[in-house]
Amino acid sequence: MTAVSESLTVLSWFENLPEDEQPPRHIWWSDELVADWFRNVRANRGKKTNKTSFYEQSEDVPMDENEMIDRSGGVPVIKSAD
Repeated sequence: MTAVSESLTVLSWFENLPEDEQPPRHIWWSDELVADWFRNVRANRGKKTNKTSFYEQSEDVPMDENEMIDRSGGVPVIKSAD
C-alpha cells in the first residue's frame, strides 16, 4: 500500500508541476529532502510572481463605444405599451 501511495505521489508531480519544479529522482526517497525541495519551489514562485495582477496592469477602455453597433446604425428602442 505504501509503494502504491508513493508512486501516485510521484506521478502527480509529473502531471501537475512544470519540469523545473519537479523534484529530482535522487531525493524521492527522503521525505525531508522532498519537503525542502517544495519549500524552495514555493519561495521561488514568490520571487517570480509580480506583486500586481494582470487586471491591475490593464488599461481602462470606455465601454460606451461599439464598432459593430455603430456600423449597423444603432440599437432600436422598443417602447412598452404601459
